[in-house]
Amino acid sequence: MFCLFMENKVNQVTAFMLYIYNRWSIQEAKLVFGDNLGEHIFDKYLHHRNGLGELFWYSELDNVCRRKLVERAIEFYGKESLK
Repeated sequence: MFCLFMENKVNQVTAFMLYIYNRWSIQEAKLVFGDNLGEHIFDKYLHHRNGLGELFWYSELDNVCRRKLVERAIEFYGKESLK
């Protein structure tokens, strides 16, 4: 069985979910991705949030954008996700 709480590793799923539900906003999107791309990604998020959901929205992002989101999430919730 794969363990998400490996020694000295952050549970990225927990960090990501806490980040999206607690901090994700148009301002965060623009900070992470820049004004134009940030606005586009946030608009897609709003579109999927009330339909297919955040996980579907995340699955449509490319690997570079996914990595940026996870890295930002770990900045805020890395230590908390290890509890």
